[in-house]
Amino acid sequence: MKQFLLHINRHKTLFILIVFFTFLFFFRMHWPALGSWDEAWYGSIAREMVKSGDFMHSNWNGKPFYDHPPMGFWIMALTYDLFGISEFTTRLPSVLLGIGTIVIVYLTGILLFKKKVIGFAAALILGTSVWYVIRVRSGNLDSPFLFFYVLTIYSALKSAKNIRFFPLTGLAFGALMMTKTLVGASALPVIGVVMIPQLWKLKKNIWWLLIGIFGFLLVTIPWYVLHILSYPDFINHHFLEIGTRNKTAGSYFELNYVLPLFYLHMGVRKWYYLWSLSLVYLVFAFQFLKRNVFIIIFWNLVVLYPFLTTDQTHIWHLIPVYAPLALITAYGLWSIGSKVVEIVQKIPIPFIRKLMNMVNDKVITVFYIIAVLIIAGMQIKVFYPEVFPANRYISDEVDITQKAGRYDSTIFLDDDYLPMAVFYSGRFMRQMSYEPTQTRTLVNLFESKEKDFIVITRKFAINNLSEQNLEYRILEENNSFVILTRP
Repeated sequence: MKQFLLHINRHKTLFILIVFFTFLFFFRMHWPALGSWDEAWYGSIAREMVKSGDFMHSNWNGKPFYDHPPMGFWIMALTYDLFGISEFTTRLPSVLLGIGTIVIVYLTGILLFKKKVIGFAAALILGTSVWYVIRVRSGNLDSPFLFFYVLTIYSALKSAKNIRFFPLTGLAFGALMMTKTLVGASALPVIGVVMIPQLWKLKKNIWWLLIGIFGFLLVTIPWYVLHILSYPDFINHHFLEIGTRNKTAGSYFELNYVLPLFYLHMGVRKWYYLWSLSLVYLVFAFQFLKRNVFIIIFWNLVVLYPFLTTDQTHIWHLIPVYAPLALITAYGLWSIGSKVVEIVQKIPIPFIRKLMNMVNDKVITVFYIIAVLIIAGMQIKVFYPEVFPANRYISDEVDITQKAGRYDSTIFLDDDYLPMAVFYSGRFMRQMSYEPTQTRTLVNLFESKEKDFIVITRKFAINNLSEQNLEYRILEENNSFVILTRP
């Protein structure tokens, strides 16, 4: 017990971060129902893996799904297998990996800048960026993706000092590429820049480099080869339609930066201005000539730039930018503060000089931490009502689809929340807006030759059947929806 307490005391800064963000991310995390896009969608895919025992093929609502590789679904399926299927277990992997990302950012700040306070500030900046909190508390791919991204860069930094860490870099990069389609490829040039010191010793390090490459291939190749061989449209759909959004090479030179930067601002809020200030200072003070500063600025640029060349960017797409942004902001603010103290100390006024002589590194650290904590507190105060639900309730959509799951008939959905309906019913569903003409509307469905079906629809839609003198029977209903069938 004594040894444990000594260990906690030695790493109390990290311990404080873990305790704080564990509470922040878990608090009422399981209260809201899963969102149709993309939580319930991904949750249904993971559930199908558990039910079928097939972890190499992703399926959703009776169809193959290969928009994204399966790493995020594998992790979610593991929690389902261990703890059952619920909102809590759907979001549990994101929360745990979100806390893990906080830890790695903290360690990366220390590794790069040799100061715990910078690692602490960077972790706090990342963890109080509103859209990071929102996505960590949801069953999406963003949190696993960022975890493996930051782990890849951190292990590459460790490899630059000790090549024996490079196999971990290869495995982490492989897991990154198996989490989200092509987006993680931006880590490759960052790895290259970080690893330059070891690449100069290529002959000496060749075996460790080959082991790392082998680890990457071991994680990625089996799934990709299987899918290329299984689905004729896989390469076009997975790499071009989803991975690049059919962007041309020339489009990467056409800037559309207004909307992405607006989204970046909305995602990190007050940290955006301090990041901008820090970035400008580090460039104009020529601090980017330092290797550690150059690495985080390069990392930031490589991740951010593709989003500045498209009008299809969404606010959550920019979450991978948050990690280097947090490190730049943390180090930039420290550097600016230190520079201000240095300038003030040179003012030729005896009183000021005497006062500033009392300002040492410890005093600067205290003021720095207080400033960061104040801003972090302001962030949380502002986004608290946006992020944390005030009460727990079952929506009408969830209620009616749970009821629909009890029927053995073919289920039609006359609405647009298909992923949620599939997850909460546990059944295959046919969304009417995607159906052929003869079953695309409620009236068409009841006039069709379709047999043994039920349909979920809004209550007011019953009027359409009454107007056409079509008979129906109400099986279930709530405030907003009904389940209908033929008499």
